[in-house]
Amino acid sequence: MAISLFLLTFAAVMNRIALLVVSFLMSLVACAQAIYDPKCITLMDAPLEGTDSAFVPALKSIGFEPVMGEAEEGTYHFKGDFYGIKDARLDVTVSDKTKMLSEATVTCGPYRTRELYERNQKYLLGKLQRELGNFKAKGDGSLYVLTDYGYIRQSITLHENGSHSISYYYLNMSPYYKDASNMGLKGFVQEVITENPVAENPIEHFDEVGRLESAELTNRQYNQVGYLISAMLTEGGEKKQIAYEYNDDGNLRRTIQTNTVSGLKLVTDYKWNDDGEMTQQSQKAFDKANECIMSVTMKYDIEERDDNDNWTKTNLHITNWLKGQRAQTIEVVQTRTISYWDED
Repeated sequence: MAISLFLLTFAAVMNRIALLVVSFLMSLVACAQAIYDPKCITLMDAPLEGTDSAFVPALKSIGFEPVMGEAEEGTYHFKGDFYGIKDARLDVTVSDKTKMLSEATVTCGPYRTRELYERNQKYLLGKLQRELGNFKAKGDGSLYVLTDYGYIRQSITLHENGSHSISYYYLNMSPYYKDASNMGLKGFVQEVITENPVAENPIEHFDEVGRLESAELTNRQYNQVGYLISAMLTEGGEKKQIAYEYNDDGNLRRTIQTNTVSGLKLVTDYKWNDDGEMTQQSQKAFDKANECIMSVTMKYDIEERDDNDNWTKTNLHITNWLKGQRAQTIEVVQTRTISYWDED
């Protein structure tokens, strides 16, 4: 009897330990998912984007804690270690209109001795350059680097008492929601007008935070960093459930569109180049018996781009096959006009 009680007690303790371990591992996974976004400017791998419900947990996950009693409208204050430099101050500003993070500034110091200031400045600059590439000099003595998703500037402040502070300013230059990115578009896209559209609409509109404006696309579900993972599409009175899959670079890898009535399934696979441009779409349609009844491959031969590096002219090579018919190949010249929210 004593042995049985011991075994029962031991089993209960082990179950509690197992539950704690599983909970801990799940929290680590959730944390990793919450801060992963390859299409955003980051601070020590934490994405600098979204509302406070997104960026506050992300910054806390890398050790930056909110400073109590210093909150003010539109600005958040944090303290933490910046690449190992202790007691750095982080100020985050959100847009009055979108309530999304717009910019952030990390300040280290002030340092009373020139030796400590120079050592930390050299260390921090080296860290960032290894991640982002070489910084360039501006006329005011500051240094900067421009990435696909943001702008970072290093500046030095000399205080009246002779001490120095080192500041890094981060400007977010990418939308939080990745609906435009899923089409291979970069930047704060507002409108796209396409001539000879194939497998897309002639006119698309996006709001200021990157969401596609579409009454037909409903029940949207986004993950923690703004990637669409599921939605319902209504076309011609029929409803289709869409699932979205992404690769490690944050590019749309596949969509699976399922007609909720007929069971017809459309699977689209996407290919991208190293510059984040969509180079190919391959679509296959399957009937209710999972037999392929149609296949379409579209390859983009880009000829012209705008100042934001989005294509404005392409030759689209299309190969189309229907069950029981021979494959056909055609070419379509597409042009498009793109306007942006941040245009002057």
